[in-house]
Parts: sequence; structure tokens; C-alpha cells
Amino acid sequence: MKLLLGYKNNNSFMHRLDPRIKLLWLAGNLLIIIFFQKAWILLLCLGLVLVTSRLAGISLKEFSPLAKILSVIGVQIIILQALLYHQGPVIFRIIGLNIYLGGLLLGIRSLLLLLNLALFCLQFTLWTAPEELTLLLVKLRLPPKYAVLVGLALHFLPVMEKDLTAIYESQQARGLELSTFFQKVKGLLPVMLPLILKALKRSGEVALAMELKGYTLYPQRTFLQTIAFTKLDYTAGTLICAFFGLIAYMGIR
Repeated sequence: MKLLLGYKNNNSFMHRLDPRIKLLWLAGNLLIIIFFQKAWILLLCLGLVLVTSRLAGISLKEFSPLAKILSVIGVQIIILQALLYHQGPVIFRIIGLNIYLGGLLLGIRSLLLLLNLALFCLQFTLWTAPEELTLLLVKLRLPPKYAVLVGLALHFLPVMEKDLTAIYESQQARGLELSTFFQKVKGLLPVMLPLILKALKRSGEVALAMELKGYTLYPQRTFLQTIAFTKLDYTAGTLICAFFGLIAYMGIR
């Protein structure tokens, strides 16, 4: 089961942008989504994250595992909102319970909000290399020893994905039914505990190796790469700010 996704190096226009521009794109969209929770804005942002990801050469299949899990959670949110939020007319009844139109629409909007927040964050990890993220955090004045740890954690996502697949296969060999998507979601509880224990063991081994190599011996670190704005970044940043300004203006009206 593929749940953990890491950086996809496709050398596209979006991948070549400075990570600060990518962070601007992420932060701006998240703020637009949170402060203007209108249906048309949520639908626009959802289409935007899919289109820009496709332009970056990222297959939409990369989003499907997360989208499926969020859809399962979203259906429950929609049902609860439709039952508990007594706004609008009653559109139908189920075993004596009223389903309200206002609650149904609120639940759908909540699902769109959840999808947008998750997909934009996932998109940022898919087109931002761990090394770029480390350099970005250093530029943001985070101490290097903590900035390196963030990039290092992203490097371990593919390793954790392999561990997750191996644990699923071992659980299936022991008789746990994990053939369908819903069975895999239901089987997360007996699977996550061994995954967490393996991750803790691996993190302890890496921490010990880094300490033995003098990781925290010096307060400052040097890096082989660096990040700097180019004309492409200035152009992209200007267009992104103009786009966010237009959306904010239309959302306020």
C-alpha cells in the first residue's frame, strides 16, 4: 500500500523554481483556502493543484492513495453534517433521520477544504527536493542542525514506504485480509505499530552514526549547493502574487 510519497525529480519548470517561490505558492494557496472557504474558490484551487502538478510531470496517480483515504473520512463528515446541521430543507429521510440540504452542502465544502489542504502540502513535497528544503530552512534562519534533520526525514520516506509494504505482506501471510482498499485502511492499526517501532529503531541508529561523525561539533555548516533567485523566479513570484491578489479581491467582493 503506497501512502508515503517523496520528491519526484522531473526537471520541469516548477521543479527548477527556487524553493522560496514554491513555499510562496503553498502558503498563498493555504491562506486563500482557509480565509475564503467559498465553494467556487475551493473548486478552483482543487483544479489548480491538479493542473499544476500535471504540468510539473507528476502523475495524478501519486495523489490517489491520499485522496482515497480523505474521501473515506469526507463521506463520514458529509453524513454527520447532513444529520446534525439543521439548515435548509429536508431533502430525504433515512430510517427516521432527516438529511438537510444545508448540512449536506456544508459537508461537501468541508471535504473540498480537507482535500485542498492535503493535496497542496503533498504537491510541495513532490516538487521540492529534501536538499532544497534544507537550504530553504537555513535561509529562513533556522539553525543548520535542525534544518538538516528536516531534509533527512524526507529522505527516509521511500525507506518507510518499503517497510510499510513489507509489513503489509507479512500481515497478509499471517492471515490478515488486506486485498481491498477498505481492508487496508481497516488494517492500518495492526500495521502502524510495527512501522513506528522500525522507524524509531532506524532513527536511533542514524542519530548515533551522526553523533559519532561529529554532527553537532560545530555550530555552523557548509553546503555543496546554494539557492538564489533568478529572473525566472522573479517572474513566477510576480505572477503568483498577482494571481493571489485577484483571487483575494474576488473573494472579498
